[in-house]
Amino acid sequence: MKHYNIPAIALFISLTSIFNPIFPQLQFVRYDTIPVEISGETISLPWAGGFNSPQFSSIDLNGDGLKDLVAFERDWFGAVKTFINKGAPGEVDYEYDPSYQIFFPVMHNWALFVDYNCDGKEDIFTSVPAGLAVYRNDFSEKGGLHFTLVTSLLFSETPNGQEHIYVSPPDMPAITDIDGDGDIDILSFGILGQRAKYFKNRSMENNGNCDDLDFVLESECWGYFSESDQDNTITLFDTCGVKSNLPKKETRHAGSSLLAIDFSGDGAKNLMLGDISNSNMTMLTNGGTAQEASMTAVDTAFPSNSLPVDLTAFPAGYYLDVNNDNKKDMLVSPNNPNTSENFDHILFYKNKGSEDIPVLEFQQKGFLQDEMIDVGAGAKPSFFDYNGDGLQDIVIGNYGYFEETNVYAGQLSLFENTGTSYLPAYKLITRDAWGLSQFGLNALSPAFGDLDNDGKMEMLVGDENGNVHLFMNNANPGNPAEFVLETGIYKSIDVGQFATPQIMDVNRDGMPDLLIGERSGTVNYYENMGTVSGPDFNSAPTNDFFGEVDVMPECCTGFSSPTIVEDSTGSYVMYVGSEQGYLYRYDDIDDNLDGAFILADSLYLYGFDIHISGADINNDGKIEIVYGEYAGGIALLKNGKPQVAAINTISGNSFVFIIYPNPANNFIKISMKSNFTPKQTHVEILDIYGSIVVVKDFSAKQDDFYLNISHLAKGVYIVKVNSDGFVVNKKIIVQR
Repeated sequence: MKHYNIPAIALFISLTSIFNPIFPQLQFVRYDTIPVEISGETISLPWAGGFNSPQFSSIDLNGDGLKDLVAFERDWFGAVKTFINKGAPGEVDYEYDPSYQIFFPVMHNWALFVDYNCDGKEDIFTSVPAGLAVYRNDFSEKGGLHFTLVTSLLFSETPNGQEHIYVSPPDMPAITDIDGDGDIDILSFGILGQRAKYFKNRSMENNGNCDDLDFVLESECWGYFSESDQDNTITLFDTCGVKSNLPKKETRHAGSSLLAIDFSGDGAKNLMLGDISNSNMTMLTNGGTAQEASMTAVDTAFPSNSLPVDLTAFPAGYYLDVNNDNKKDMLVSPNNPNTSENFDHILFYKNKGSEDIPVLEFQQKGFLQDEMIDVGAGAKPSFFDYNGDGLQDIVIGNYGYFEETNVYAGQLSLFENTGTSYLPAYKLITRDAWGLSQFGLNALSPAFGDLDNDGKMEMLVGDENGNVHLFMNNANPGNPAEFVLETGIYKSIDVGQFATPQIMDVNRDGMPDLLIGERSGTVNYYENMGTVSGPDFNSAPTNDFFGEVDVMPECCTGFSSPTIVEDSTGSYVMYVGSEQGYLYRYDDIDDNLDGAFILADSLYLYGFDIHISGADINNDGKIEIVYGEYAGGIALLKNGKPQVAAINTISGNSFVFIIYPNPANNFIKISMKSNFTPKQTHVEILDIYGSIVVVKDFSAKQDDFYLNISHLAKGVYIVKVNSDGFVVNKKIIVQR
């Protein structure tokens, strides 16, 4: 098995997942009623946001007795998407409803929903560095959906005493009743091995019920098999002792997904394995018993009775009832965000057998994806009337469509507005508008404006390298745009990385200027130094810290995406999307171009790498916002008061903390300042690679916390403080 294909900084981002909710919520609500047509069909989930590497679990979100669907995106920020089950028995019908996403805890790497205490409500098992945490589902009719942290690190009794149950961050463990005694057990690969460890839950034996998480390491070689450290080659009948078929010195296990299913009805679980370096899933047949597993056969083309799983790399399976027939089916998706095939990589296998003896038959690729707008990875939309009919169409750039690992083809998708000025509707015209794929660019961010006052819109396209490229419109006025590259690296502009431009008359002198966001989180302002018909810009920005806007937190990157629009009074306001998933609004822009803008509001959008554009698309005199996210989809917002807050919000600077001394040596003190009394405070310290090196939980009504850091090496760390869902991060320096 090969190394997990995520850069260190991406892992660090994934583990930190910064939330800093210190501003009131923007007055926007989702605008999901606008129809979208793709390939002649009106799709049912157009604005759900796309998928890259989702992990699926079933759970009753609304208490109606039907199991709904939760997709946890294994990406740098691990966003949750919630789908309400609207299907009749035997029918697949899900409606995207993001209002439930607020209730889930911050999760990383993987999340599986399993009912461990037999109350009929799925609980959450999720990754923490080198292990797993558990949240209990405390849904009630009065309070609705609610999760309570049971343990931030799950332990098991071993021959060496109590040790945490290890799960490698890239892995996917199997969490199910392995021995058939009624409580939930765990299978996971070891730290330095290719053998599956079996952690048996003793809750039924000790208590006569399944309420507890009381684990013992029952076997270090469950099923007597081993997996190669280079690929998914399986060795059967491994004795796991001195006569083991493995080399004596084992190498690090790098990434596997596990799914345990009983296919024969005898209680003995077979094991489905996905590997980080392979496209197939391997099934190991259990020729033993539920109490003493022994793998006796290998099927490398699972399921061999149907279309075998074949994804680019690292498939993972999820066993749940998809179609409401009271029989569990299987979904398969890639478990690595860098090897996700665009919009047809979620496989649905229907159970044509019974619940006791399942028979999985392939049904479709692109489960749910075929009902969404999905442009691969890194959607970057922009409103633009491409055909001169007075209606705002949408052009969507992307980081690219997946071709092979770390190779993406950047393109522009064109969605024409086929509705009316009051009732917009969209139709996909092409996924490679104006042939931009020929230029080999990534992270395409389109912007439109009449730069030379000829009555036609030009197009600027930002790219991954921080440059912008000018495309002239060769069409006659009023005709559909025909863009042709005029100047690559226009005016030698280079903002560093990931240029996100807007063409706008910022200083109101009658000539269009440029705003360009970038990876570092700031906004660059380029004043037009030319004439009305002859635009000219210096290669260096007029102001590279425009409005003193900076959406990059101390730990990570920013990926600012700015757009200036006029409010109802004609005053400028600036909205800025960010990598962290926040949409920010800035005021006090007019007559203050050299000053600091006022950060007025923010809204968390439950996505990653938010790229925005604004326009009035329904003629109501108010701005609508379209935003794209890294999962490849887009969503629309319109003016309105949210009925359910996107996140826990508090006003002003009512949740802050101070760390001192900083730099520090052996101890730090965290002093909390808030206008509420937290029930629980969870503190983590992370190193630059995203590994949690200190974990501490504190009880309620504490304002000051002390942490011992004497064991930490010299360097920079991030302190993350979570009080009842309010999460703030600060950087500290440890000196020696």
